[in-house]
Amino acid sequence: MQVSYFETGRYHASTNLPRQWPMPADAYDRGAGLRAFQGMIERSRFVEELGYDWVSLSEHHYSPRILTPSLPIAAAYIASQVRNIKIALLGPIVPQSNPVLLAEEMAMLDNMAEGRLIVGMLRGTTNEMMTYDLNPGESRERTDEGMELILRAWKETQPFGWQGRYFHYRTVSVWPRPLQEPLPPIYALGTSQEASDFAARHHVGLGVSFGPFDVMGKVTAYYREQCARYDWQPEPHDIVYRANIVIAETDEKAQQLVQQYPREAAFPLKAAVAAALLELDQRTVAGQGRRSANVNRALPINFCGGPDEIVVQLKEAREQIGCGVVDLSFQTPGSEDPDDLMETLELFGKKVLPRIRDI
Repeated sequence: MQVSYFETGRYHASTNLPRQWPMPADAYDRGAGLRAFQGMIERSRFVEELGYDWVSLSEHHYSPRILTPSLPIAAAYIASQVRNIKIALLGPIVPQSNPVLLAEEMAMLDNMAEGRLIVGMLRGTTNEMMTYDLNPGESRERTDEGMELILRAWKETQPFGWQGRYFHYRTVSVWPRPLQEPLPPIYALGTSQEASDFAARHHVGLGVSFGPFDVMGKVTAYYREQCARYDWQPEPHDIVYRANIVIAETDEKAQQLVQQYPREAAFPLKAAVAAALLELDQRTVAGQGRRSANVNRALPINFCGGPDEIVVQLKEAREQIGCGVVDLSFQTPGSEDPDDLMETLELFGKKVLPRIRDI
C-alpha cells in the first residue's frame, strides 16, 4: 500500500478566528500565513524523509481551513523544495476552472517536477461553486466537460477546436506536453455514479473520500463493474481513499483525542448560506436519487488508534475498498499547533508505514 500525506497549509494564529465561511479578509494574520506556507515545505520535506509516497494538495477558497486556493502555485512551491516524493493535486475544482489553462499549468508542473505529478480532478462542494458565482446545479455537467477537455488537450497532437455546452475555444494546442508518457496518473474524484462512470469510460483511476469502508466499498465495486464494461480492470493503485486519521502511541490516547474532535465543521457556512444550499441540494437529491450534502458537519474520523490498530484498520480498508493508496489527513484534536502534527507524522512514518507495504 502507498501512503499520501494530505497537506492543508495548516494556519495557526494566536487570536481566535470567526467560525464562519466565507471568512472575513480582515481576520487574516500575515505572520500566521507566512508560517503556514513555510510549514508546508517543512512537512513535505519531513514526510519525504520518512518514506511517504505522495504529498497531496486540494483546492479550497475563502477560509484558512485549507490554505491552498491555487493548486499550481502551491504544488510548484513544494516541488521546488523536495526531490523524490510525488506531488498529487487531489484536486483542482474543474467546473470553476479554465480547463485549457489548467491543462497547461499541470503539464508545466509535470515537467518542473521531473515527472512526479499525479492528477485528481474534482467537482467540489456546493459552497465552492459560490466562490466564482456559478450555478451549483450545473457542476456535474461542467465537471465532466472540463475533464473531457483536459484529457483531450493532453492527448491531441494537433490543434483542435472545442465548442461544448460550457466551454468554448476556437483553438487548443497545449504546450508544454506532460513529461510522463502517455499521461501522468489521473483520477476522477468523487463518490457519485457519474464519477465512477467517467473514470471507467476513460480508463483512469477513482478517488473516494471520508466515507465508511463498507460504503466506499460499494462505490469502488460499482467502478470496477463499469471498468469491466469498457474491457479493462483497474489495479489497486487505481483506487485512492482520502481519510481522516487520529494516531497516538496507544489506542486509549487516540480515543481520548477523538473525544475532542468537533462535530461541526471548523468554519461552518453562515446560517443563511447553509439554509439556501441545503434547499438547493434537497431539490437536486430528489431529482437525481443521490445522498444529501454534508453541510456544516465535521467529516468523520476514519482511522483511529495506536500503531497496531491503525495497521489492522488499513488492512480492512484495503480489503473492503480495494484501495492501493490512502491519502491521509492527520488530525490533532484540541491542538492546531504544527509541532503536534509533526509528531503524528513521525509516529505513523516510523511505526506504521514500514508494516503496510505488502498490503
